[in-house]
Amino acid sequence: MMLARDDQSELKRTPLHTLHVASGGKMVPFAGYDMPVQYASGVLRELLPQDILAVAPGRQRYAQFTNGEGGILDDLMVANFGSHLFLVVNAACKAEDEAHLRANLSETCLIEPLPDRALIALQGPKAESVLAKLCADVALMRFMDAGPRRVDGLDCFVSRSGYTGEDGFEISVPAERAEALAKALLGNSDVLPIGLGARDSLRLEAGLCLYGHDIDATTTPIEGALEWSIQKSRRQGGARAGGFPGADRILSQLENSAPRRRVGLTPEGRAPVREGAPLFPDAASSEQIGKVTSGGFGPSINAPVAMGYLPSSHAAIGGLVFAELRGQRLPLRVAATPFIPNTYKR
Repeated sequence: MMLARDDQSELKRTPLHTLHVASGGKMVPFAGYDMPVQYASGVLRELLPQDILAVAPGRQRYAQFTNGEGGILDDLMVANFGSHLFLVVNAACKAEDEAHLRANLSETCLIEPLPDRALIALQGPKAESVLAKLCADVALMRFMDAGPRRVDGLDCFVSRSGYTGEDGFEISVPAERAEALAKALLGNSDVLPIGLGARDSLRLEAGLCLYGHDIDATTTPIEGALEWSIQKSRRQGGARAGGFPGADRILSQLENSAPRRRVGLTPEGRAPVREGAPLFPDAASSEQIGKVTSGGFGPSINAPVAMGYLPSSHAAIGGLVFAELRGQRLPLRVAATPFIPNTYKR
């Protein structure tokens, strides 16, 4: 999905016209000239708590669409491709996201869905050496760099990012060429295919949220422990503070804390605690205080890990809570995330 300027009829151009367009300017007729009335990154910020205006060309930023109550409608990546913004949203939310964009931005932006593309994630410590054989430019990319690249002769969009906590790349490729590119990658002996199970265990070890599980429309970014994604410029007193859906609640929680928090949890013993397990303050209490939203066995740390929500009063690192598991209470320690250090190339 892209945000781009609308096409204009023949008009006179100023010496800065190319720069305006390259910077994402929304060009309109003015006194016979093609002039910028605003910039695309300044439009999208009406829907996100993040400072999109500060995303430099060739870079991308993690963001969230929020509703009027501050809940998260979806989390996404926003890349600045110079003349337009490139959005990568969750597949389950794409129809709602497009409707949200059209309802709020269609009068000022061209919103272009890209249904004819596929996304391939290449993740792991050898990702750079593998992809560099098909696209030498990727060796120069750092974490969260993004933009058009030629990969194995194909016009692709490549970002140095992913959802595993590992170094890696996400490659947007024309759908009809996706299988050919996947086979080219798998032709390298260092590459193996993985399924959603492996991705889920890795993102859990990395402490990364899965939309619809760890965050949703009832969860604010602060409750979801995503305040790191909201830049100072968007907070109270910042140069571009507020102005996004749910700003009053979100900014208030930033200043005064949220009533509940997403936390990491490490079960004692070897038994994993799964999504939905209720959480209690002690081994005997009948008062449920939270629940597990993601849980499983961490293959990298060879131990069970989980995430869930607790009242802020119980969310301190090192605290002890109990999960109901097959009629018994299993102790869990509140833990910092990620459970394993990431290996992003910065």
